[in-house]
Amino acid sequence: MNEAGQGARDNGTGVRRRDGRRRVLAVAGAAVAAGAVAAVLLAASGSGAPSALAAVTGALAKTSARSYSFSLGSTVRVGGHDVSSDMVTGAISPGQDLGTELVATRVAHRPVTAQIRFIGRYEYTRVSPWYGLGTLGKPWDKAAVPSAGTSQTLGSYGFVSDQAVSPAELSGLLRYAATVRDAGPASGPGWIGTRYTFVARLSGGQGSVSGTVYVDRQGQVRRLVTITSQGRVTTDRVLAFGDYGAPVPVTAPSASQAKYTSKPYWGFFF
Repeated sequence: MNEAGQGARDNGTGVRRRDGRRRVLAVAGAAVAAGAVAAVLLAASGSGAPSALAAVTGALAKTSARSYSFSLGSTVRVGGHDVSSDMVTGAISPGQDLGTELVATRVAHRPVTAQIRFIGRYEYTRVSPWYGLGTLGKPWDKAAVPSAGTSQTLGSYGFVSDQAVSPAELSGLLRYAATVRDAGPASGPGWIGTRYTFVARLSGGQGSVSGTVYVDRQGQVRRLVTITSQGRVTTDRVLAFGDYGAPVPVTAPSASQAKYTSKPYWGFFF
């Protein structure tokens, strides 16, 4: 499997190592960029109604700036056969630099969980005892959160466990979308709104991402469904958001339980 697809695998299992060159967008920077794009597109339209792209980028910026809970399901298929399935749940408060995530996957046919806590400049990672950080002598790894930059070319799309899951990741992808279309009304538990569709080409002819973004009437992203196609490999992702503005209580592990390292524990790509 190539690097731009799903990253290197451990023994052919569902865990995907995060390549050091692969970076997601910084939440704050992407949110600002998305908001700026939306403002420009709205001004250029000359009307009170934003374009489909402006509506989506504006919703991404608004959602990324607030606290939210999320669930992310990711399934990888090779030649039409499922080879891995990951589930990530959590809650993020970008304004307070707080977040908590739980990753559930499988390695060598055994379940593996990874707990991740983001607190200010640091992140804490704990994985299943049989698989994870036993060599540190303490159950938690503590490291500085890596800085994330916006790549000028997009060779992949996805999320990594050393960065908080954010809808802002999509704003970079939309720069490579030929068209974003209003696909009609949408609704879900407690909300109604509009769904938007797009197709974006990954750089270097490495594949494409097709997606549907569900935006409620308050201009918040409620659901994001994408299919990444790269040769015989496809990755389906379903990302849902809720609990906007709710507190995100996160506490750091005690010093006796965490060992500081220079880099975060090697991550998952999902």
